[in-house]
Amino acid sequence: MVQNPTYEELKLRIKVLEKQFLETKENNQVLNEASRNYKRFLKFLPYPVIVRDAKGLISYLNPAFTKTFGWSLDELKGKKGNQYVPDSLKTELTNKIKALPVHKNVLELSTKRLTKDGKILDVMLRVGVDKDENNNPEGMIIVLRDMTMEKRIQRNRDVMARISQALPQYPDLGKLLFYVNTEIKELLETEGANTILLDETQKEFYFISAAHDDPITRKRIEKARFPVAELLSGQVVKTGNSMIVNDLSHDQYQYKSRDRTIGYKVKNVILVPLRNKDRIIGIIAADNKKTGDFDDTDLETLNTISATVALSIENARVSRELRKAYEELKSLNNAKDKMINHLSHELKTPVAILLSSFKILSKRLADIPEETWRPTIERISRNLDRIIGIEGEVYDIVEKKEVFHYKIFSLILEQCQDELETLIAEETGERRILTKVRQRIEDIFSPRDLVVKDIFLDSFVKERIKAIQPDMAHRNICLITSLESSSLIQMPCEPLKKTVDGLIRNAVENTPDGGEIEILVHQKKNGVEFAVKDHGIGLTREAQKRIFEGFFSTQETMNYSSKQPFDFNAGGKGADLLRMKIFSERFNFKISMTSKRCRRIPENKDACPGSIQECKKIAGSACDGYTIVTCFFPFPKHR
Repeated sequence: MVQNPTYEELKLRIKVLEKQFLETKENNQVLNEASRNYKRFLKFLPYPVIVRDAKGLISYLNPAFTKTFGWSLDELKGKKGNQYVPDSLKTELTNKIKALPVHKNVLELSTKRLTKDGKILDVMLRVGVDKDENNNPEGMIIVLRDMTMEKRIQRNRDVMARISQALPQYPDLGKLLFYVNTEIKELLETEGANTILLDETQKEFYFISAAHDDPITRKRIEKARFPVAELLSGQVVKTGNSMIVNDLSHDQYQYKSRDRTIGYKVKNVILVPLRNKDRIIGIIAADNKKTGDFDDTDLETLNTISATVALSIENARVSRELRKAYEELKSLNNAKDKMINHLSHELKTPVAILLSSFKILSKRLADIPEETWRPTIERISRNLDRIIGIEGEVYDIVEKKEVFHYKIFSLILEQCQDELETLIAEETGERRILTKVRQRIEDIFSPRDLVVKDIFLDSFVKERIKAIQPDMAHRNICLITSLESSSLIQMPCEPLKKTVDGLIRNAVENTPDGGEIEILVHQKKNGVEFAVKDHGIGLTREAQKRIFEGFFSTQETMNYSSKQPFDFNAGGKGADLLRMKIFSERFNFKISMTSKRCRRIPENKDACPGSIQECKKIAGSACDGYTIVTCFFPFPKHR
């Protein structure tokens, strides 16, 4: 039987209940105050915040969320809020939370979210999850950070870094522009990107390379050319200002021909000038942005890219023009070589006939007083020798192994030998004349094979000096030789002979009577050096720059034909030193020249009397000009 509590017991229980009631009321007041402070904190937090209950429904979102994404608390309260999650990411957050370890209730996630007007934002989520004893979510708070601009800026930086590093790898203008356009198209998420270059002469725009989603459209763009006035880019060139047009619908009629030519409709476009110093060389353009409109960040990005690539575009264009000019020059040089070689061979036959006719004529003139014909004959002989010399120099320079004439004449001679021999014998009574004919064909038309030989340069030079001394006997020139014993070099005799003889002859022809010429052979560590130094008139600075060019004359041209080789100021045909330079490249030796012009005759037009004794201006006993030509012959590698 249960006893009823006494009054004292009831009174005591009432006091306990009163105390508990007061404590509960105080706790509720604390909780309410904490809730108000919590919401006040979330309200002023600059990052978007969402609070979800145990059922996953939105119970609160702060003003920062509304400002960033567009939805208000009234629109989303009590809902799951899937409106701001892209369809492909609807289950992403739920799956990530389920995968959290038991001891962990905080999640960070880089993802994307939608705004109310359809824009996609890159966001960083930080999610705090309340869990029950069974590890099931009882609620969560989500803090979002809009990373769109930061990621965009980083992408811009990455693209700029890639472009800057890649520019030196693209000397070809077309490949360079395709690379840049592709980077711009992907960065700005557009349908197409083009670098439009300005043809200032034709007042037209043209596309060397384009980037577009459709390869066929890309090819069509690359073939297009437009008058400057037909494109919006023309306004950019005219004003020098960048341009964004996010709605071209009202201008479609004006640019209808443009859209028809390129094969697609331009809906929006961004245009930035390409500047090289003080002029605009083209436009960077991107069109048909796939999400949203072009904005100031896109404009800033394109301006930065423009400043980076403009110089490279100009350099690549100049490089292309240089390559084109080089190919044209190369083609002209090939044509010139063919022409010179053809002329060289065409000279052989008429010169040979002239020489033979000249000898016949000389014999027939023997009965006439010599003084009446000798000057004319000598003049003819001198000029024939000059033509033969030109032919020989050209042959050495061009060095074409064409033996057509030799083969033809030899073939005719072989097939008609008996008939020709009989005919000649009947006419002249000389049977051995056919042998002479064969020898003449051999001399004139046979190919000149060059055989490399071992040569002691000191002995070779000594023999050449001895061979040419009779030709310069009429000159009052002192030859000073220093020919040291040297090791063997390897060289064909014929080009070495022409080089040695030519350098000595040039020295003699540039030294006045009474002057000196030094001829030196010295062995060096890696080879043998041959040098000729004349103490003569020397060369002007302009002549020194061009002396190895070929067919460049240091003296007045009209002086040459009236003088014999080794005469003072006899000059030359302008190809001798070019031939030596080509020999040096062909046979692996080095040739160089240093010179000082005589100060008394500073210009080519200034005349030297040709004799130190006759020069009234000379106070001393020698010219103060000089020229040194040095040839260095390296030892063979197997030595």
